[in-house]
Amino acid sequence: MVMAAGCSDKQEEKITIGLLPIVDSLPFYVASEKGLFQAAGVNVQLVNFDSAMERDSAIQAGEIDGTLGDVLAVAALNNAGTAVKMVSLGLGETGKEGRFAILASPGSGIAAPGDLKNVPVAVSTNSIIEYVTDSLLLDSGLNPDEIRKEAIPKIPVRFNLLLENKIKAACLPDPLAAMAQNKGAKLVADDTGSNLSQTVIYFRNDFLDRHPGAVTSFLKAYGRAAAEINGNPGAYSSMLVEKARVPREALDVFAMDHYPAPQPPDRAHVEKVVGWMLEKGLLKKQFSYEDLARTDLLPPQAKQ
Repeated sequence: MVMAAGCSDKQEEKITIGLLPIVDSLPFYVASEKGLFQAAGVNVQLVNFDSAMERDSAIQAGEIDGTLGDVLAVAALNNAGTAVKMVSLGLGETGKEGRFAILASPGSGIAAPGDLKNVPVAVSTNSIIEYVTDSLLLDSGLNPDEIRKEAIPKIPVRFNLLLENKIKAACLPDPLAAMAQNKGAKLVADDTGSNLSQTVIYFRNDFLDRHPGAVTSFLKAYGRAAAEINGNPGAYSSMLVEKARVPREALDVFAMDHYPAPQPPDRAHVEKVVGWMLEKGLLKKQFSYEDLARTDLLPPQAKQ
């Protein structure tokens, strides 16, 4: 638990943030450990979760005020009746940040997207990974009825089965995608050119309405932490291992050396994800960008 220290005439506003152990979360931990949240006048408590389901259940129950996730999670929460809005992009200003890749097993003989016609690709269903997989294969020329998927929700299990040649293909995020390539898996396609996988920072609407200034201060501290990481990425390698649970061996083949400044989530990305969810029957209605995002809470120096 991260608690404010010291005394102040002005009471700090408390914000509870839920985080998964992923590389995207690093600026939150840096801001906490370096006292940047406190310096900005907010008392931030970071709560760790092992799964997106646990994280989303907590925000539905009001146990956390905000979190880091993806556009699918934001739309799904609103669809289920929990009003949340994105306030900033997390990772994904460019396609090199937070890469997802479709990989073929070492012994599969698969080398190109066309080789995956009617070949199951292991994914977690109704997730950003399935969205990326569909988008990459469609963009590569496969028809929808030629795309096959196999549900293997746990990423480490998917990783191991791929390298053991027990499945022919899988979609994985970095750093495990980079590790799999280093161990012999073949890169079939990734989203570095199309930037399909972005994470976003989002809060409950009732919290945003009550504490808009605190959210702006929070994002200012987050931006300072991102800039500090960008200035000296190697200084935070140990924190990536400890907090984001990046395997130490991954640091030899994977570098997370740029975190964007706070900025609005990409409108085109949001609209494309919502369209995909509608096609999949995951939403009861169309959500507009304005339904899912607030851009008025960014710090003054943030990118617009």
